[in-house]
Amino acid sequence: MNKSKNYYVYPAVFHFWTDEDGQEQCSITFPDLPGLIAGPGPGATFEEALDAAREGLALHLEGLIEDGDDVSGPTSVNGLEYDRPPEGGTVTVALVDVVLSLYRNRKTEYSRVNVTLPTWLKELSEEKNINFSKVLREGLVNILDLQRIER
Repeated sequence: MNKSKNYYVYPAVFHFWTDEDGQEQCSITFPDLPGLIAGPGPGATFEEALDAAREGLALHLEGLIEDGDDVSGPTSVNGLEYDRPPEGGTVTVALVDVVLSLYRNRKTEYSRVNVTLPTWLKELSEEKNINFSKVLREGLVNILDLQRIER
């Protein structure tokens, strides 16, 4: 496997438009990475589009690295060339960053942990059918500020 960096930043072109059914659409391309097209789905917010761009970028880079291909550096935002949006659409250029180790860690196996809770809190949580693993996982993702890559 090709040894690579862990942190990458590439410019992405976000095309926003309304389709013939009146549904807002978004597609994302990376001029430096031909073949990489991401899309968050109809009606997505910019934040959702950015999350889709990060995930697409991470998967694409991981594929290049696993195949032993060279990962070229990014073009300056000022030097970007891209297609214009469909009639009435808009274009936003943004830098998209990824920390590959965070995406790689999503593939890891789960580990069992033992936690200690006050009995009353445990019993109340069980009455409410609280999933302890889910609450702990979501809490750690939030505290570690990893929301943008967690699904």
